[in-house]
Amino acid sequence: MIESLAGVTVLFQDSDAALEGPRCKGSEGEREGGEASGKGPVRAHGASERAGSAERMAGSGIEVLSFDSLLPGAGMAPRLRWYHTLAWRFFLRTAAALVLIMGVALWVAYDQAHKGAQAAGQLGLRTAAQVLERQFSQEARILDSGLDVFITPSSNVSYLDEAIRRQNALSVQDYLQQSLEDLKAELAVLVRPDGRCFASTAEGGPEDYRDITIAQMALDPEAALEAGRPGPSYTGFLEMPGGSQRGMYFAVARPIRLPGGSIIGALLVGRRLGDAFAGTLRDLASGRMQPLAHLAILSHSRLAGATASATQLPDLSRELSSSAFRMAEGEVAQGRRSQAIPVKLQGVRYLAMLSPLRGEDGATLAMSTLFLVPIEPYFAPFRKIQHAILGTGAAGILLALLVGLGSARRVTSPLRALTLAAATLARGERPELPPQDSPDEVGLLSRAFRSLLSELRAKDELLAALAHLKPASTQGDLGEPTGAAAQVTEPEEPDVTALLSGTVPHPSEGREARIDIRVGTVFAERYRIESVLGKGGMGVVLKARDLRLDEDVALKIIRPERGATQEFLAQLKQEIKLARRISHRNVLRTHDFGEHAGVPFVSMEYLKGVTLKQLLDDRGQLPLPLVLRIGRQMAEGLEAAHAEGVVHRDVKPLNVIFDHRGDVKLLDFGLAAPVAAPGSAQAGYVFGTPRYMAPEQVRGEQADPRTDLYALGVLLFELAVGTPPFDHSEISALLEMHLHEPVPRLRTRVPQLPESFARLVEQLLSKQKEDRPASAAEVIDALKRVSAEGERAWAG
Repeated sequence: MIESLAGVTVLFQDSDAALEGPRCKGSEGEREGGEASGKGPVRAHGASERAGSAERMAGSGIEVLSFDSLLPGAGMAPRLRWYHTLAWRFFLRTAAALVLIMGVALWVAYDQAHKGAQAAGQLGLRTAAQVLERQFSQEARILDSGLDVFITPSSNVSYLDEAIRRQNALSVQDYLQQSLEDLKAELAVLVRPDGRCFASTAEGGPEDYRDITIAQMALDPEAALEAGRPGPSYTGFLEMPGGSQRGMYFAVARPIRLPGGSIIGALLVGRRLGDAFAGTLRDLASGRMQPLAHLAILSHSRLAGATASATQLPDLSRELSSSAFRMAEGEVAQGRRSQAIPVKLQGVRYLAMLSPLRGEDGATLAMSTLFLVPIEPYFAPFRKIQHAILGTGAAGILLALLVGLGSARRVTSPLRALTLAAATLARGERPELPPQDSPDEVGLLSRAFRSLLSELRAKDELLAALAHLKPASTQGDLGEPTGAAAQVTEPEEPDVTALLSGTVPHPSEGREARIDIRVGTVFAERYRIESVLGKGGMGVVLKARDLRLDEDVALKIIRPERGATQEFLAQLKQEIKLARRISHRNVLRTHDFGEHAGVPFVSMEYLKGVTLKQLLDDRGQLPLPLVLRIGRQMAEGLEAAHAEGVVHRDVKPLNVIFDHRGDVKLLDFGLAAPVAAPGSAQAGYVFGTPRYMAPEQVRGEQADPRTDLYALGVLLFELAVGTPPFDHSEISALLEMHLHEPVPRLRTRVPQLPESFARLVEQLLSKQKEDRPASAAEVIDALKRVSAEGERAWAG
């Protein structure tokens, strides 16, 4: 069925009178205008009523799970061992006073030990920092001496000059590579007067050295002299961002002068500040007196080299991002050493100090060293004091036993009431539980117990209401195919047998494709057809045996002549791909999408149960505990789907089924009507079931999780009242109501409903998506809060 509304073409599913309601006269169990039947809400409060319900449910194949079975020992007086009683807890409270005294003493001892260890550790860190500074100066002298020896002979200078003039960079590169040992370096770079690299021992290194300060100073010594750098060598840092020798380097540069004094380039040599270099420096700084000491060389708070083991590096990286290190970086940026910083690596406590590395471009690259020493050796002198205090405290705790046992009776009475209530519940009777609104654990337990009672009673009532209804098979929506927006007129509907054994047009080639999927045959070389579950405008649903997995499945075979274009199939595949990722107890599992002999099909979990539509047709208005239970489970299923990026778009009673435990399962994720993307061939068409369509669906806008929440609000309203918030015999008028009609006041229809529940439903039914709850998780929390308020007076 297709109608036009506000310039938007709207396609509706033709099953169930196109509206999924309004319920009209004609079939048994349906009522005019969706009004509740003469049967009132089921109440199964007493033990005899539950027994009768159990007999009916057992006869219908629905598993009976009464709350009577959840508490063992019905009729038995609760017994507790002494160490499980509250007296034992209050003993612990009293003992806490002595523990506090002991703790204060331990804290004083620890504080003194900590201060002493801190002072000794800081002294060691400062000493290590001074050693590191001297070692870097010594390393600069070693590199400079090797550099001086290399460029002093006129033969080397002449060779380099000739090579530069002849552009023989490869020869110079080989010569520098052979000379690295004499240069006492790991990197050598010859820079031309224009600041470009002529030859380098690092393959894939940078070509431009105009931003490297020591290179520019070596190429222009006069400018360096004016800047206060007299030369003849210049020390600093550089980064090799790529290539075979990537990393941070400590480097020295000198100008290369011809005998006449003219500069033909600069030679730069350096050592990589990696793990090996950090290990050498650590040994020198710690003097091998601290075998667990560590050194890290940092650039912009990133590790350039470190002595920490691979298992310690994650902890070290986490510590480097802490606020303490951020403050220390501020001190280093001003050229000062930081204060001692406590860190922990794999459970071992350390004191660390961050110190700046001085040299050209050191501040630009934020070069620094981080030296860490273990703090435990400094605590050794204070351990004996701590052990003595611990012994004294243990004796004090024993004395607390006598005091603690005497104060238990003052708080056991409310918990005793809860215990008696649990025993009453176990006997199959409804307990009278006095309210406990205190904010402590007893109050929380009391509220949780009342919520449990409400949940179990709701489950009993739901199972009783479902007991006499005929279970339906996994079927869901068999309405119009979701991609058939271009098909204006519909051909005559064939019967199921003709559909299964006849011919169907091939969706991609426009030709006839014969398929044989009679009952008893094997379809797609995998599924043995066992029975026909249902049919509709979209196709046919079959019960089949998956021969590969040896389990029953439901097959939805989509009729290609109903508009299954290639665009639709591509979108359907994407929907199924997302739907397969949903794994939740309140979502019917979608297994796979396939195509056989030109016929697309979807396999999914097979389930026999009662649909929410059957329950509404039979009972109409439901008690609030049942509404809360059904609504919460639906919201939990939607939350799982939305987390995987799946929007159902067609939440309605026919797509909600109860399993044998009375738990909700949502159907047809992945087969829900897709909303055409802007600019696609199907843009301008909207799909869904009019009674449950959100305003944005009516307008043909993109659906999102809040679209499903609107439909959930419609269902909650219908469950609580017995009729939907908007209803009309004309589709266009019904859609106009979704767009413009104010939401009916829920408490005007049913005054006994809690205000919090009415407020939630009205928020879900907001015309603008932005005014609805942001997620299904918010709805779940709100429903739980309503349930926690306790049972309200409810008139069925």
